[in-house]
Amino acid sequence: MSTLGTMKTRIADEIVRDDLSSQIANAITTAIAVWSPTRFHFNEKRYSLSTVASTEYYALSSLTNTDGSALDTDETLVEIDSVTLTYNNQPYPLWDMTQQAVDREQSPSSLYTGQPSAYAIFADQIRLHPIPDAAYSCTLSGLARLGTLSSDAATNAWMTTGEALIRNQAKLIIYRDIVRDMDGVALAKDALREALEPLQRRMAAKVVTGRIAPWVL
Repeated sequence: MSTLGTMKTRIADEIVRDDLSSQIANAITTAIAVWSPTRFHFNEKRYSLSTVASTEYYALSSLTNTDGSALDTDETLVEIDSVTLTYNNQPYPLWDMTQQAVDREQSPSSLYTGQPSAYAIFADQIRLHPIPDAAYSCTLSGLARLGTLSSDAATNAWMTTGEALIRNQAKLIIYRDIVRDMDGVALAKDALREALEPLQRRMAAKVVTGRIAPWVL
């Protein structure tokens, strides 16, 4: 399993520079930021949320892993695909609504609470409709921003499954912005395309059926 320290060492070896430690670290951070908004199979995750009676809004930072453990530092959901509430061992998918739609339909908790049937996202918070009348267990699925790598021993999927992608993006940044080596930039771009292709193919396999669909006019 690769770690942040392992990636730093490998990049230094591959660009044959031992005097760019801070620049390499910054390039890795930037490379992760570049690719974090892109969905891959390894940054799709499921989280848990426990509601509280009469509480309408929940910070996305209050989510936990599905096993109940705390999230890594700065980890959160950035795109939500689904929210499912479980009651009496039965799943109830929640509808997604806009903040404005909930504003029109939500009743104050002093007037009405109930089992939530819908949700909205606003200001990095999830808002439930109607306001919960009890504690419910919810599962949220979607695109995750993985946690910050705070030490050389730290690791996550960007250092393992996405290692080649991040390493070559970081090298491209160093060649382009630090050492101004255009030959190095071209080589890094080739390597980046090679690293990206299998990740894209795996994602495509999830959504492409291989069948021709009819057009509907």
